[in-house]
Order: sequence, then structure tokens, then C-alpha cells
Amino acid sequence: MLKSGRAGTEPRGKRGNARPNCSVRPGVVGRLGCLVGLPAGIEYSETFMGPAFIRASSTMRRSPASTVDCLFVAFWVASGLVMDAAQPSRPSERSAEQADLPDLPSGAIRLVNHARHGVRLAMCAEEPGPPLERGGRVVPRTRVWVYDGVKTRQVGTAAGTCDPTWSPDGERVAVVAPNGLWVLSADLSLTMHLVDAHRGEAPATELARRTLSSPQWAPDASRLAFLVTSGATSWVEAVDARTGRVIHTSDPETYEFAWGADSESLHFGSRVVRLP
Repeated sequence: MLKSGRAGTEPRGKRGNARPNCSVRPGVVGRLGCLVGLPAGIEYSETFMGPAFIRASSTMRRSPASTVDCLFVAFWVASGLVMDAAQPSRPSERSAEQADLPDLPSGAIRLVNHARHGVRLAMCAEEPGPPLERGGRVVPRTRVWVYDGVKTRQVGTAAGTCDPTWSPDGERVAVVAPNGLWVLSADLSLTMHLVDAHRGEAPATELARRTLSSPQWAPDASRLAFLVTSGATSWVEAVDARTGRVIHTSDPETYEFAWGADSESLHFGSRVVRLP
């Protein structure tokens, strides 16, 4: 709210006189102007308005030196307010979204994504070093760390591993690595290279460009589905979570999917595909 008023009418004394009664001037800024020696014939505004923070009234008819003094004090007060407003928030003040993010594991420089299941946590984070070339694209140098409620361990797959996702029971975690899809126990004692991205019936040149991403468990944990990207197109594949056998391959140019509640169907937008 703008609060303005004309400064009080205390008499102007000579230099060396007792300090004027600044309490008669209206507003905090008016009293501040009094204390630093501004003349009474000035309007003060408690709303910051840039260079117009203090405006000389039409009754002010003083020497040029007084005018320069007024402008200097106006600039000084306004600058102080700008500096106060620009003070950064304290590091301890984190937003709700930031508070939900896990701390970076040792050796990581940036969190990429993460998945939780109860106290268990799987994190994909970038590590120092040059980026990687995957399928003709440049991607960050990422690794996955898993916290099982007791200890944090790094998954031993190659750099470029990312997109961790927990099985519905929280006993296994799936990740995608440059060479395919891996399934690991929560304590990383058991590992399985479930899908080799570079093996199949396609030509070798196409297989070399394939990358996997965004794995999702079926609600009953019996199957896994994920995106396969090769060149400029992507599609979805669903596999048996125990053997890696391919159950379904979607049409090209498919980029999103979701499991049905029965674990036997995949939803592609409004289209539903029943799996064998």
C-alpha cells in the first residue's frame, strides 16, 4: 500500500542546533529523511518506485546543493532496498520438491532420476567424465546406485546405465544399460542380463544402434515392458521377467505405454492390446 505524506513542520534550525523532533514526520521513510538531514518540504513514499522513491514537492525551493543531497539520499535508500530484496534464500530453505529428492551418492554430480519402494531407493546419477555415444546419440555418463535400507551400493553395469524401477514387491530392481536390460536383487547379490539389446533377428547395423529405456514392471511382476529406440523411431517390447522371452512388439512410432491392471494387457493411449 502506498503511504505518502508531507514531512512535518518542525522549524529549520541552523547548523549546530539540536536535532529536530523526527517523530513528527509521517512514516518510516519520512523520519529516516529527517535523521539524515533532508529538508521538511519533501514528500516521502513508503512504496519502492525506483528513482522516484523520494519526490521533491512543489514547495521545495532550495539551493542546488540541497537538491543534489536529496537525490543522493534517495539513491542510497533505494539501493539499500534493492540489495535487501536481492539477498538469496538460505541454503537450508528447500522447497517441498527439493526436500523429496535423495542426496547424491558419493562420486555423483547430478541426479537424473530415481525410484523408491518403502525405504529402498534406486538412483540414476551422472558421474564425472566425458559423455557417451549410444545408438548415434550423445548421452550423459550415468550410473545407478541402490540403497536397500542398510547400505548404498553401485550397480556394476557399464557407464550409461539408468532408469531404475522397482518390482511391485520391492525385491528386484530393473535398469537399462548400454547392452540391454538387467534385473538385480535389492542387495545386488543376484544379477541377470535379461535382454541383450544387440542380439536379435534384425541386421547387425540396426542392432548396434538400439537403446532401451523406461522399463515398467507388470503389476504382478511377471513381465517387463520397455521402449526400444533405433535411429529416429521407437517401439515397445514386452518380455517374460524370468526368461527374457519376447511376448509382444508394438508398431513403430510408439513412444508411450502403460500396463493394464490384469498384467495381461498393454495400453497405448486409447488402444488396448491383449498379450498371450
